[in-house]
Amino acid sequence: VKGGIRMAFITKIAEYIKAHYNLKKETLTVIFPNKRAAFKLRKELSKNNKENIWLPHILSIQEAMSDWSGIQLIDNVDITFELIKILNNSDNNTLRYDNFGIASQMLKDFDEIDQYAVDAKGIFNYLNEVKKLENWTPDLTNKTETEYLNFFSSLYGYYNSLREILLHNKVGYYGLICRELYNLSKEELESIIGDRKIIFAGFNAMTRTEEEIIVRLVRTGNARLIWDLDKYYFEDVK
Repeated sequence: VKGGIRMAFITKIAEYIKAHYNLKKETLTVIFPNKRAAFKLRKELSKNNKENIWLPHILSIQEAMSDWSGIQLIDNVDITFELIKILNNSDNNTLRYDNFGIASQMLKDFDEIDQYAVDAKGIFNYLNEVKKLENWTPDLTNKTETEYLNFFSSLYGYYNSLREILLHNKVGYYGLICRELYNLSKEELESIIGDRKIIFAGFNAMTRTEEEIIVRLVRTGNARLIWDLDKYYFEDVK
């Protein structure tokens, strides 16, 4: 789980930056799992520093992904209401979805599918077939079951419709933002980042899309990944 970052680790990052970067000339971006560490790092970099320097641009991973993609991260509540509108306007759906909980759960599933770069069409087709088997009945006139199965057969369409609307408006949920960057070619991603220097610090858990994007940037030579790990866990002391 992405949690808090130890003050001792923040101090080590500050020391590493001072040793490896010239903040009087270089513009540096430091990216943390969340925003909590930003103030502490700025304070550490300013401590005992008598020269004028450019403090790093410090971002959370969500802020960085949003910035690089050009897609604004918006509140899931707003997106959930957009999804409710899609559900209720669908020709494939005779049910009325005024239940916020249903749409909220759907959005959560869409977000995870995108964060882990899952084949959405494949997984929704599989889920649809499973529901058909679970709810098979010789009574083909059962309207409730027919509507229920129609809902599951339409999930991929709802997923695509939501993504199209959000991307058209250049807004999105976090998974969508990460997947758009993940889908970029090597050249496209490098063009967005340019020659900026980046440090990813304090990550102990990443989604598939986050990991792939970070690894690709590290391979360009412009980004570095600093772990907050005890030597016990990665050095063989035997």
